[in-house]
Amino acid sequence: MKTIIICTSKFGNPVTDYYKNLGNCFVKNSYKVIYIFDGLFNDYPKKNGNFQYFTWKNKRPTKISDFIFFYKILKREKPTLCISNFGSTNIVSILSFLFRVKNRINYIHTTSTQLLIDSKKKFLKNKFLHFRKKWIYSLNTHLFTNSTGNKDDSSNYYNIPKKKISIFPLLIKKSELKYKQFQERENQITIVGRLHPSKGHRELMYLFKECLKERPKLKLKIIGDGFLKQDLIVLAKDLNITENVTFYGNIPNERISEIFSSSLIGISSSIDEAYGLVNIESFKEGTPIICTKTAGSIDIVNERYNGLFIRLDEKVSLSRSVDEIINNWTPFSQNALKTFNDKYNIENIEKHYLEIKKFA
Repeated sequence: MKTIIICTSKFGNPVTDYYKNLGNCFVKNSYKVIYIFDGLFNDYPKKNGNFQYFTWKNKRPTKISDFIFFYKILKREKPTLCISNFGSTNIVSILSFLFRVKNRINYIHTTSTQLLIDSKKKFLKNKFLHFRKKWIYSLNTHLFTNSTGNKDDSSNYYNIPKKKISIFPLLIKKSELKYKQFQERENQITIVGRLHPSKGHRELMYLFKECLKERPKLKLKIIGDGFLKQDLIVLAKDLNITENVTFYGNIPNERISEIFSSSLIGISSSIDEAYGLVNIESFKEGTPIICTKTAGSIDIVNERYNGLFIRLDEKVSLSRSVDEIINNWTPFSQNALKTFNDKYNIENIEKHYLEIKKFA
C-alpha cells in the first residue's frame, strides 16, 4: 500500500477541507493518507482505517523536535508523496528531499507582490527570505499553485521552470443557503479579506464615496480584521461615509455566506491576489463580482459574464461597474452560479485526484 503525507492546517476552512476531500479520494483508491496539522492543537481526529492524523511538536514547525518527529514518520512510513503548505513548507521540503521521497510537492498560495506589499521586514531581510524560499522550492520535484497568474509569478520570481508547476484551483462546498433573487437582497456590496495594504481597502473607500453620489443608500459591508482597521474607520469618518460602511471584523464562514447571499455584488479590491477564494465564495451564492485585475482574478472573472474588473486609480470605475451589474443583475448572477458549479465546486474533486495521483 502506498502512503502519502499531507501537511496543512486544521480542517474547517476551504483550503484545508480541499485536502480533506482529496485524501478521501486517495483512501478510496487504496492509499494510506497521513495528515500533519499546523498549530499545535490536541483535538485532531484519531486514527481511522487508512487515515492517520498528527500535529507538529511546536506551534510553528521549525524546532529540532519537529525535525526529529518528521524524520521518524518518514523512516517508518516511506511515503511516495509529500504535500506541504504554509508553515510546514521548509521542514517537509528539506527532510523529504534528504529521504529521497519520490514526489515532493509544495502548494504556493501567495504571490510575491502580496508578500512584499504586506511585509514589515526590511530590505535585506526580504532578500534573504527570497533566497531561502527559492532554495526550498528547488528541493521539491513539483509545485502546485492556484491560478495562471500565480504560476507565472512563481516561475519568474523564484526562477522555477513552468513545466514544474501545475495549477489546481481550490474547490469549496456548494451553498447550503436558499438562492435569493434580486428583489430579496439588500442594497449592499460586500468585501471579505485581511485589512492589510495588499487588499486595497483604502483605495476602495474613495471609489465607494464616488459611488454614493448616484446611489446614496448603497451599503458597503467590510468583513475581516487587520492592523489597518483603525485607519480605515478614521478614513470612513473623514470621507463622511460612516453611515454607509459596516466593519464586521472576523466572523464565521457560515455568516460570511449569509452576507454574500444577501448582497447584490461581491467586491475584491486587492492590489495583487494569487487566487481570490472570496470571489468563489461569492459565486456560490449567485453573487457577481467586481474586482481588480490580479494574478488570480483573471482566471475567475469572465468580464461581462459573471463580473467586471475595476481600476483603483479610476475615480468612477466602481460606480460605473455597480450600475452595469445592477442593471443586468439576473444574467450576471446566473452566470456566477454556473461558473462555480463548473469549475470550483468540491464535487469536482475527483478530477483533481485523477491528475494529482500521477505524482503519487
